[in-house]
Amino acid sequence: MVSTRHQNAAILAAVAVLVAACGGGGGEAGAPLTGTNNPPTAGTPSTPTTPGTPTGTAPTLQTQPANATVLTDATASFAVTASGSDLVYQWKRNGADIAGATSSTYTTPPATYANHGDRYTVVVSNKGGRVTSNAAQLTLKLSANQQAFESTILSPQPGNFNLLWSLLLSGPQVKGSSFVISDFGQLALSPLTNGPQTYRQSDPISLTATLTLLTPPATRVLKDGAVRVVPSTGGTLRASYVGSDVRMDTLASDNTTVAYSTIRSEYQAVALTGTLDNAPDEFKHFYNAVFANPGVLDSTAAFAAGAGYLKYTQKAAGDRYDVFDCRGATAGPAVSSCVDGSTLTAVLSAGFSSGSDGRTYHLADGEIRTVGGVPIWVASSPRPQSSTLSATVQYRIYFELGGNVYTGSMIKDGTPLGGGSWVSNPAGATLFDRLTFLTYQIRLNQAARDSLKAAVKI
Repeated sequence: MVSTRHQNAAILAAVAVLVAACGGGGGEAGAPLTGTNNPPTAGTPSTPTTPGTPTGTAPTLQTQPANATVLTDATASFAVTASGSDLVYQWKRNGADIAGATSSTYTTPPATYANHGDRYTVVVSNKGGRVTSNAAQLTLKLSANQQAFESTILSPQPGNFNLLWSLLLSGPQVKGSSFVISDFGQLALSPLTNGPQTYRQSDPISLTATLTLLTPPATRVLKDGAVRVVPSTGGTLRASYVGSDVRMDTLASDNTTVAYSTIRSEYQAVALTGTLDNAPDEFKHFYNAVFANPGVLDSTAAFAAGAGYLKYTQKAAGDRYDVFDCRGATAGPAVSSCVDGSTLTAVLSAGFSSGSDGRTYHLADGEIRTVGGVPIWVASSPRPQSSTLSATVQYRIYFELGGNVYTGSMIKDGTPLGGGSWVSNPAGATLFDRLTFLTYQIRLNQAARDSLKAAVKI
């Protein structure tokens, strides 16, 4: 029979073994148990945290990204300041992650109309949590040039008016050859936030009561391997914004092919008040043929209230290849060739005489390039200004198309484009000597166009 004392000792020993097996204690072997919980030693796991619960302190935003307003094609920068350790940044555009945008600042690509109103946020995170910034908005703005451009052409304004003419500087005008006409263009929407806007110039009207409504001949250009026709009136244009400037694409008669493009800049808006003869010289020089002959215009008439004009300069955007008749006048894309059934190399190796340029061109005077699949020879030196009668620098070209050789003129990318001429020296020996060539363009608002129309005497 086991004594009570021996039973108690056996129970205590069993409890000690059970506690040790369950990880209790932690003292040396044989050390007595106590009634307190000993802290875990190194290597003993502490109580686990609930999965997904952040540890540490979440980031705090000190400054929020600010709204940005930029011109078309400019970049915008956004920045945030945050406190906390081990911060991770992710910028978003309209709620979607931007690849690689993982710093405290973000700079956008060049902005287009499609980016107007974009909203940018940044998520800042660490092991303690995350915080999302306020949204910063990107807004596009008009430059001074673009504001001036839209001041007359954007609906509900009545349009941007252009004058075209063929007038004698003295004596009576000739019916059937003399004319002065106008047309206009109007945009329904701004290119700033709606992208490139295509519009058609209006049909022309005559400013005279006695002359026949005539129009200048169409322009013809070599584009995409074919001769394209650009109508002088009623044509289609496409306006868009490039930086602070205005880009104008002129479409061929198919209303699809871009025949050539220009960049318009240096806009100035000028008011016209008082009588017509008190208009600025730049205005009267541009419309020299209208003002010079006293039989055409009553220059003592007054401008209507609100009359004004826009003055601007323009440059070629891309190389342009104008096409000319070489033997006899034609209309449409079927221009007359210089030599049939030959090649550029053969024609220019022998030399080809240009009567208008007053020289013979040889193969060594330029270089042959291929544009749109068409071999084109371009002269190294410009054509004489006495031949072009323009401030625009041009280069003689010959090109091979369909087994024939044709001619024309090249205007190089970035070339400032002339804007007509005026007779500054009536006593000059030649037409070239009598003229001063202009480097700007003018477009009228409706009040100015109507004022000129009312003052025309023919």
